[in-house]
Amino acid sequence: LLCALLIWGLRALILPVVVGSLLAYLFYPVVASLERFRMRRGLAIALLLVAFVFAGLFLFNRVSASIPTGAGLLEFRVRALHNINRRYQALMGLDASLTRGNRIYRFAHDDLDPLVDRVNRILALTPEEESRFVASQPDPADAPIGSRRLRDYHRENIQTLQVRGRTALAQSGRKAPGPEETARSPKPTPRTPLAALADILSTWVVAPAVFLFLLRDTGEIKRGFLRTIPNRLFEPVLAVLTDLDRALGGYVRGILLESAFLGTAVATLLTVLGVPLGWAILIGLVSGATNPVPYVGSAVALLSGLAFVLVADDVHPLLPLVRGENVAIWMIFGIILIEIFKNVLGGGILFGLVGLLLALPTITMVKALVSSTSRQLKAYGFI
Repeated sequence: LLCALLIWGLRALILPVVVGSLLAYLFYPVVASLERFRMRRGLAIALLLVAFVFAGLFLFNRVSASIPTGAGLLEFRVRALHNINRRYQALMGLDASLTRGNRIYRFAHDDLDPLVDRVNRILALTPEEESRFVASQPDPADAPIGSRRLRDYHRENIQTLQVRGRTALAQSGRKAPGPEETARSPKPTPRTPLAALADILSTWVVAPAVFLFLLRDTGEIKRGFLRTIPNRLFEPVLAVLTDLDRALGGYVRGILLESAFLGTAVATLLTVLGVPLGWAILIGLVSGATNPVPYVGSAVALLSGLAFVLVADDVHPLLPLVRGENVAIWMIFGIILIEIFKNVLGGGILFGLVGLLLALPTITMVKALVSSTSRQLKAYGFI
C-alpha cells in the first residue's frame, strides 16, 4: 500500500523516468563502442552530451529563426487569415454572403463554420495591433508589391470579418457589433516564459539525471538485483532478463526504423506538394522525433503541413494533378497512407484495437515477460 501511494504521488515523474531510461538503453551501445576504442566511460558520455547540445542548439536556432516576431508576426497573421478564408471559400464554393455553397458545405457547415469563426477571432487584429500594422507598412505610393498585397489582404480580412459577423448574428438574432468589436476577441492572460520554463524543468529535469545515472552504470544494478535471487531461481530469472532485453531491443530498433521512415516519407511528401525543402526537412525531423508516442508523429506532420499550406501565399506542387486548391486534401490522403505503411512496417497493425489503445512497449514487454517466465518455470519444474 505504501509503494502504491508513493507511485501515485510521484506519477508526474513516471514519464520522464521512462524517457530517460529508454534513451540510456538506446545509447548504451554507443558508449560501449567508444570504450572499446580505449576511451574512458566518462569522456564517452561527455562527447555524447556535447553532441546532444549541438543538435538541440541547431534545432532551436532553426525553429527560432523561422518564427516571426513584432511586425513580422502581425504580417503573418494578416496573411494567414486571408489565405485560410480564401481557401475555405474556394473549397466550399461560397458566394459573397458566405451562406450558400456546394454540397460539401451544405453537409458540414454546422460543424465547420463555428471553427472558421473561431480561427477568424484568434487571428484578427485588435485596434491597437491594426494601428501598429498600418504604421509598419511603407507608403502605398512607393511600396513594393509584397507590401501592397498585405494592405489588400488586410482590407479583405476586415470585409470578411464583417460579413461573417453579420451572418452569425443574424442566425442568433442579436444586434451586430461594429468592426472593432468583431475583430476583438477575449484572450486569457498569458503565463510568463519563466513560469512555464520552471514547470517544465521541475518535472523533466529527472530525465537527464536518470539518463546519466544509467549510462554510468557498468552492470552493478543488474548484479545487485541478481544477488537477491535465491540460487534455485537464478537461472530462470537470468533467462527471463535476457528475453526481456531482446524484446526491448527489438522494440527500440522498430521505433527507430519507424521514426526514420516517417521523417523521410513526410519530408518527401511535403516537398512534392510544394513545401520549401527547408521547411519540409524541419517538419520531417520533428515528426520523426515525436513518433515514439503513438500517432503523435503523424499528427504533428499533418497539422504542420496543413498550417503551412493554409497560410502560404503561393504553393507550387511538383505533380500536375495537385493544385493550390486541393493540396490540403492530397496532404491528408498522403499522411494517412504514410501512417498505414508505418504501422505495417512496425507491426503495430497486428494488435488491432488493442494497439490503438495501449502503447506498443507495454504490450511487447508484458508479452515477453509472461511467455519467458512461463517457459522457464516449466523448464525447471516449478509449474
